[in-house]
Amino acid sequence: MKKRIKVLAIILLLCALGAALLRDSARNVRLTQYTVASAELPESFAGFKIVQLSDFHGAPFVSDIVSAVKAEKPDIIALTGDFITDGGDLPAVRALVRQLTDICDVYFVSGNHDFASGKIDELSDILSSCGVKYLRNEYVTIKRGDERIVIAGVEDPNSWADLEPPDKLVGRLRAEFPDDYVVLLGHRNYWIEQYPELPVQLVLCGHAHGGIVRIPGIGGLLGTDRTLFPEYDAGRFESGSYTMIVSRGIGNSVPLPRLFNRPEIVSIVLKN
Repeated sequence: MKKRIKVLAIILLLCALGAALLRDSARNVRLTQYTVASAELPESFAGFKIVQLSDFHGAPFVSDIVSAVKAEKPDIIALTGDFITDGGDLPAVRALVRQLTDICDVYFVSGNHDFASGKIDELSDILSSCGVKYLRNEYVTIKRGDERIVIAGVEDPNSWADLEPPDKLVGRLRAEFPDDYVVLLGHRNYWIEQYPELPVQLVLCGHAHGGIVRIPGIGGLLGTDRTLFPEYDAGRFESGSYTMIVSRGIGNSVPLPRLFNRPEIVSIVLKN
């Protein structure tokens, strides 16, 4: 009898630890900080800070996210897609972005789920009403005195059949701004594989959810294409032409829970 009680106690303890681990992986937001250096960055933008949020999927812990972003005191906030899975996520998006725009300028690019939800127009209306700039294969400049950088945003390929491909967008941008520092926002994490020589300095993306389950010392387990141990699951990568940062994201869009994979807020400081 005593042996059975001990076994039961161990099982209950393991269940409690597992539940705590799942909760930590689902709700305990982690801040990841990077410094990205480039000789092409204008001097007045040294120390410029970008906070990136990706793959929100209507996560319920909006106040935790907003508090963490405020603490970073960013110059701009980049939202790199998949903010909704379905229409039920729209109220959480509104609650989030109306607070983010009180902090600084916010830029958004779409993800595959934003279109697959069938609610992209409703999402766009919320973003616009809250003051978020939705970059739909567009670019804008940010100026400090006589100097500037360019922020470009790629519409997700899950959108329109006649969508301008990213290299054409960047070509159009470079015709107007041939020598400027460019930050490219795009949801998918395929940039180094498909566009390794893109003439930009920094690419911010998400999509991979950190591999859903992260194995300590190895990395993400599952790729978005159902492959095991994807290469560009999370973190910083160098193409030879630019730096790519892949966010692990915040929420989830699949039944499999995140494990050893806390929701992530990314903070990037630019330097020259």
